[in-house]
Amino acid sequence: MNTSPFASLHSGLLVRKGAAVPSPAGTRTAPEPVFDPFSIARRDASDADTPPPPQPHPGPCDAHHAAAAQDEESGFELTDQQDRRLRLAAAKLDTTRGQLLSEAVDNLLKHLAETELASCSCYRALADSS
Repeated sequence: MNTSPFASLHSGLLVRKGAAVPSPAGTRTAPEPVFDPFSIARRDASDADTPPPPQPHPGPCDAHHAAAAQDEESGFELTDQQDRRLRLAAAKLDTTRGQLLSEAVDNLLKHLAETELASCSCYRALADSS
């Protein structure tokens, strides 16, 4: 008995160029689709799990305008790491730290207008006016 890990090759394994054909035992076919009468009901039930879209805000209201009109000092603390990164970015981009912060806030507010606050017409009216 041969204990070699290699199989021996013989002339029965060779094929002439152009004479090769696929093996019928190695071919697979896709299973036939089976009609499932309950698939529509399952799909409808899975749609019920998703929350409904948010209801649009009814329109500009006094509470929102009063909150937006309040004139408060807006300041915040930066960590040392944030301050270093901001100073370095301002120096590399040849701009001011205030300009970078202003652009960052504008980008955040634009993102909020497209996502979480998209249904609030008050916010949309303020965003459109600027």
